[in-house]
Amino acid sequence: MRSLRFALLALPLLSSLACATAPRERALPLAKLRLYETGVGYYERAGELGGPGGASLPVPSGHLDDALKSLVVLGEDGTVRSVAFDSRQSPAVARARAGLPPETSAPIRVHDVLLGLRGHEVVVRHKAKRIRGRVVDVIGVPDVTFLENGDNGTGTGEDVRPTTAEQAGATKNKTFALLVTRTGRYRRVDVAGIDEVTPVDPDVRNRMQAALDATVALRSNARGLLDMEGEGKAVRVGYLAESPVWRASYRLVLDDAHENAALQGWALVHNDTEEDWDDIALELVNGRPDSFLFPLAAPRYERRDLVVPDRELSSVPQLLDTTPDAMWGDFLDGEEGYGGGGSGYGYGSGSGFGARGRRVPTARTTSGAVTGSSDLVSVGNLAELATGAGRETKTVFVYGAAEPIDLAAGRSAMVPFVQSRVDSAAITWMLDFREAPARHAVRVNNSTSQTLPEGTLGVYGDGGFSGETVLPRLKPGERRFLEIGDDPDTEITRVERDVVDTPQRLVYRGDRLQEHVLRRSTVTFDLINRSGQARHVHVEVPAGSNTKIEGTDRVDFDLDRGRPLAIFEVGPAAELKDRTVVIEEGIQTAVDFEGLTENRLERLAKAPSLTEDERGVMKTSLERLREQHVARAEVDRIKAEIAVIEADIERLRGHLTAMGGEGTGEKNPVVERLLATEDQLQARRKELETATKALDGRIEATRESLLVLAPER
Repeated sequence: MRSLRFALLALPLLSSLACATAPRERALPLAKLRLYETGVGYYERAGELGGPGGASLPVPSGHLDDALKSLVVLGEDGTVRSVAFDSRQSPAVARARAGLPPETSAPIRVHDVLLGLRGHEVVVRHKAKRIRGRVVDVIGVPDVTFLENGDNGTGTGEDVRPTTAEQAGATKNKTFALLVTRTGRYRRVDVAGIDEVTPVDPDVRNRMQAALDATVALRSNARGLLDMEGEGKAVRVGYLAESPVWRASYRLVLDDAHENAALQGWALVHNDTEEDWDDIALELVNGRPDSFLFPLAAPRYERRDLVVPDRELSSVPQLLDTTPDAMWGDFLDGEEGYGGGGSGYGYGSGSGFGARGRRVPTARTTSGAVTGSSDLVSVGNLAELATGAGRETKTVFVYGAAEPIDLAAGRSAMVPFVQSRVDSAAITWMLDFREAPARHAVRVNNSTSQTLPEGTLGVYGDGGFSGETVLPRLKPGERRFLEIGDDPDTEITRVERDVVDTPQRLVYRGDRLQEHVLRRSTVTFDLINRSGQARHVHVEVPAGSNTKIEGTDRVDFDLDRGRPLAIFEVGPAAELKDRTVVIEEGIQTAVDFEGLTENRLERLAKAPSLTEDERGVMKTSLERLREQHVARAEVDRIKAEIAVIEADIERLRGHLTAMGGEGTGEKNPVVERLLATEDQLQARRKELETATKALDGRIEATRESLLVLAPER
């Protein structure tokens, strides 16, 4: 079957529409390019304005909106009077003006082209004959492939199969164009035999050309021109355009002692434009200034309300194609009806923004108590051991290439942007004295004066490759501990661990009992290094910064993980036997009022580490809690009795219903028993009301006893 998609029509019609003359171009030279992490680039051009042809900015059609909303003239040398460009129609508008289907995804067939030319004069070449006339209409069903289920291939599920014999015949390549010649003759031309269609009116050809241009612009980024008028010998113009995000990639080369390193930073940049970059100043920005898309270039139209007269007046004469008798009807099968259709417009807009942050998880004990660092029991602040949280010296950091760059269109390049010695060392990483595989790692301290953007990091040492990881964004002074591979030669074996919690302070805050505790953990272990090189073993301790650690060679703190580090130096093929580490940590546990237990209060009432006043409060609260539990047990007992009585009443009512009512003569014993049981229910409900009030009083008494520990406001 002949393909009738518009994109495949290699007819003279299209060749006649594609004869536009390319505009003359004298582009301002590109002088500087600054690439950002937000997917845009700042293009700065400098050159002379004025003279024949003026000057232009070569901007891809898809980037025109960005350029228009960001165009800025820099410096005081020269004047820019206007920046002009070819108006850009949306594909839907351009196709609709050409009489084509406005949906950009809809295929365009010869049938659609002829429908768009209705009323216009054309020259048709049909089987080597040329016919000139005006297109009256297109008769028949468009040439489509019908599926077994009747779907028209558009995915709508609409059945478009022919319903009459004439339409069925037209479907088999029997679609006709009806033309009227200058002499008034009407001619029917088989569409399947048309080899060429040429509109006579040049305006019609231009509209067809505009429809094609808009469709191409939608699917390509062909370079367009912004024509600038003005004067000046050295005018500088800057603007934004969508650009590939530059990405960093690092290499860390450790020295022989694994205690210092050379950091090489490479930036991957792409020239995805159609313009060669010749001798331009390239700058790479480590920062994320806001940038957004905004439709600006294409004409836009405001929707206006349609105001019509109260009387409905028709634009079509009533008797154009009918008679009064036909309008009146014959009333054979009921009334005739007329319905009118309408059109509607819908608009939608919206924006969404998401922020991602790090959430430090809150630990919970098996009893449901919330555990965290204590703000009342201070042991120390290991976070101070970190070399600083980093410092910002600028809003963004700009890295300039050492020399101007040359990069042809469609090419990519790796450009060095960092070459510096940094404070770094190879270490071994382990987790909480567990018998788990050790990991090779590196400590990287950004000892440079500039922020390092995120990027891959390859580590090299001992004359070869050591591993790779991802270097997160590091401000000056920040450091990270990064794992790069397994270390099978280092092993830790825990011999014993003893944990003792000693309560230090009690506080009742927010209807919670806070227990501030000094936790002392004693760990005994063996550490073995089977390799021929010394190991700097960093053990991540599951504690916070309010911690003191004894028994290590050194102590550090990892700000990224929020954990202390116990550091041990182990020589080549050496072993640390029965090493003991003592970890003291100030923590707090908080239990909701409803979660308080007698065992917890009894333990705190006997804790010698608490003050006498605090122990006294715990004793009083324990007595109140026990009374509260007794009162609750009484309430539960009465509720259970009420449930039994209610079940008895339902059973007796069932018996009474089965007997057919109360009966006659002497009193029915079932009725008497039912009434007595209902009296019992009323009595128990009164008891429950009294017991519930007593329970509420006991609960309030327990809470009042704990409020003595509330902090002063």
